[in-house]
Formats: sequence, structure tokens, C-alpha cells
Amino acid sequence: MDQVALQISQLEIGYGQKRQSGVKVAGPIDIAIQAGELICLLGPNGVGKSTLLRTMAGIQPSLGGSIHILSQNISEIHKRKLARHLSVVLTDSLGYGNLTAFELVSLGRIPHTGWFGNLGSEDRNKIQWAVESTGISHLCQKSIHALSDGERQKVMIARALAQDTPVILLDEPTAHLDLPNRIDIVRLLRKLARETEKAIIMSTHELDLALQAADKIWLMTSENITYSGTPEDLVLNDTFGGAFTREGITFDKTHGIFKVVEPHCAEINLNGDEVGIFWTKRALERQGYTVLCQSTANENIAIASEGLQWSWRYQGRERHGTFASIQALIDFLKHPKL
Repeated sequence: MDQVALQISQLEIGYGQKRQSGVKVAGPIDIAIQAGELICLLGPNGVGKSTLLRTMAGIQPSLGGSIHILSQNISEIHKRKLARHLSVVLTDSLGYGNLTAFELVSLGRIPHTGWFGNLGSEDRNKIQWAVESTGISHLCQKSIHALSDGERQKVMIARALAQDTPVILLDEPTAHLDLPNRIDIVRLLRKLARETEKAIIMSTHELDLALQAADKIWLMTSENITYSGTPEDLVLNDTFGGAFTREGITFDKTHGIFKVVEPHCAEINLNGDEVGIFWTKRALERQGYTVLCQSTANENIAIASEGLQWSWRYQGRERHGTFASIQALIDFLKHPKL
């Protein structure tokens, strides 16, 4: 049977010390994570994602309810010992002086050795394991200030691994990173959850990556409801799309993407190369067309390819044309009198 790493029961989060006098942001929340799972915490701005993370980390008191790590209530764990139960990677840029990457990773052992403790063989083994697991061996002797944002984020994750806790919390670990580094960080976290059996919870605005990588999604909504489920279930029952859909934006369940909805102008049919249909459909929908496939319409486009050479053959009621790019096709459609 899977082990519950963290259990949240009737948790109310917000600001203040007591339910009666505090300002509630969200709750009650009932949710759990199993060992070895990667959870993505999602939700619109202002619903309390960061507040929930800070409350789980013991940084901020709850207004009610309980949080258990491996069946132990965190309110009963001494602050110094809590760092042996969970580690936190924050988005905030902290000052680390002239520390090297290796020295920063080594700080993860402080909960086990104390500020003045010497690193024993077990500590050094844990540090080396964390360095190798995150692939930062080549960065160890570099100053933190000399690292890129993506490299620095990996070092911070390595420090959390060296801390060797059953639960790791990360607040926006992909913020300020370019797309390749965002993907790299999410893949790393997924790999670590699998290989180390640690429960990893990350808040993120990377909706597309969350859908692909998360074992489960915790979805906080503006209606003060927190859902938990596999990404696919939340998509199929419209919970995911409903949480983020706004006027002019809709979630396409077929392709798992959000789309800008433009005013409807006409129907147009596409046929031919599958890849070409996908990208042409996106371009035409952006112009306000309702795109049909393999059906009859007054306007039809046949798409063909030969290697990297593409062609779009348009046939309408009163005119026709062949084009070598989507841009040329769109220019033609936007000027019906040409």
C-alpha cells in the first residue's frame, strides 16, 4: 500500500493566529500526497497557493485544521526538527555571499549537524548523492553569483535533496527561466520523485508542463474549492478548463491547450497533411475562422508537403489560389477583392 507522506485535514489558511480573528484566504482543505509523487499546485492569482505552501512549511500558522507528515502533526514538531521532515525551495533571491555551489548544497545538512557541526561521512555521502542526482558536479566550485538562473535553481534543489526530507516544497521553481530550462527543471523533479520516493509539491503557472508531468494536480479555484486528481481526469470533467477560462479564452480539451477565441467570421475546411492541418488551423482560428476537417464547406484548403516545402491550395466559390506559406494564404483571405 502506498505511504501517505503528507496529509492535510480541514486546513484553513490565511493571516492571523486564530479562526475567529484571522483573515481566511482558503479552506477547509482536505488533501494528501503519496511518497514518490510529483504534485503541481495550480490556480489563478490570489487564490492562496503561496499561502498554502508557507503554511505547509510551518512558516505561516494555519487558522484551523491539521497537517501531518508521515502521521506526525507538524504543530507538534519542534521548529529545529521540522527541517528534518520537509525542505523548502523558495523563489525569493537570497544572499549567499561568496559561497560556491558545493558549499550551498552542504548547507542542506545543517538540520542534521547544527551550525557548528562537522560533516561526517554520511553527510558527505548525502551531499555527493544530491550533487550527482541533479547533475551539477561541473558547477560545484563556481560561485553562486556566477551561475545562470537555471543552474542556480538546480543547486537549490540539490540543497533540498541533501537535507534528505520525505517532503520537498517548491514555490515557482521555474519562474524567470526560459522554456528549455523550465522543461529541464520539471523533468528533474519528476525523475527525483520517482527515484527517491520523496513527495514533491511545486506551485507553478506552467499549465502545459503541469498537465504533462504531474502525477496529480492540486487545483485551487477562486470559488474557494481545492480539487485533487490526475491531470487527465481534471481535464475531462472540465474542472481544469473551468478554473482558468475567461472571456475570449477557452481550453481546448482535444489538444490540451488554451486558445484565444476570436469573433467568428466564416467556416473553412482543411484536408491533407496532418501536421500542416494542425498549424494552419491554429493560424486560421486566430483570424476568427471556424475550421472544419474532412467536411464540405464553401471554402476549402488542401495542404501538401514535400520535405520542408509546403503548399496551400485554396478553392472558394468565386476565387482560388496556391500559396507557399501560411502568411501568404492569410493575406489572400484577408483581402477578398484581390
